[in-house]
Amino acid sequence: MATAAKIEPAGDEVVSRMRCELAAAFRLAAYFGWDDHIATHMSARLPDDTFLLNPFGMLFEEVSASTLMRMDLEGNVLEIPDGCMLNPAAFAVHSAVLDGRADANCAIHFHSRDGVAVSALKEGLLPLSQNALNICNDVAYHDYEGVVSAGDEKERLQADLGDKHLMILRNHGTLALGRSIASAFYRIYALEWACTAQVRTLSMGRELELPSPELVESIAQSMPPSWVDGFAEDRFWPAMLRKAERVCPGFDA
Repeated sequence: MATAAKIEPAGDEVVSRMRCELAAAFRLAAYFGWDDHIATHMSARLPDDTFLLNPFGMLFEEVSASTLMRMDLEGNVLEIPDGCMLNPAAFAVHSAVLDGRADANCAIHFHSRDGVAVSALKEGLLPLSQNALNICNDVAYHDYEGVVSAGDEKERLQADLGDKHLMILRNHGTLALGRSIASAFYRIYALEWACTAQVRTLSMGRELELPSPELVESIAQSMPPSWVDGFAEDRFWPAMLRKAERVCPGFDA
């Protein structure tokens, strides 16, 4: 595996913790089967407004705290593992999200099989499961324009995202953001679970039992997007970190 350049400031506990947590997110995504060889990416904003990103050329299962690259929103690479490079599409996606949303400190983008399948459906995500109902009011859509670029598409992506925390990129994949790694990872977990449930449900070829529009709206009103933060940070993510320590040790190296 490639070795990372020296991390500065070396004694920053916040940066060290964020590196470990983001590396755990990569390992868990690989464990859950959401990775796509060396494609797709996750980012986390640091206190100095630079951000961590996975270098192009590493599998999710190889990422560790010390192998994450660091760059700024202008596209300057500040730290990168030897032998690796920046994925321009990764910078385009994550700079758009982090620059356009001051409330977002983590962004996650996948090409999972079920996420891509749902992204190709005209109706997008359907309210077929509890996981879908919990998040469907917080999902935006962005039409496919080819490989994401940092040019005009950045502005369109920001406009389509608006104030939502989840996005389905048509014919492409899924995107989640949050005020923390915990929040973003819970949202992508819920979206991927909902997509898988939808793919399995539609594959049965039976008549669908959809909740009433009134119930869908009632759940949306009772569960504003902010409900995720406390749950994810206090309960869900600590459990996920314990899981990472058991099933994919070494992410904190």
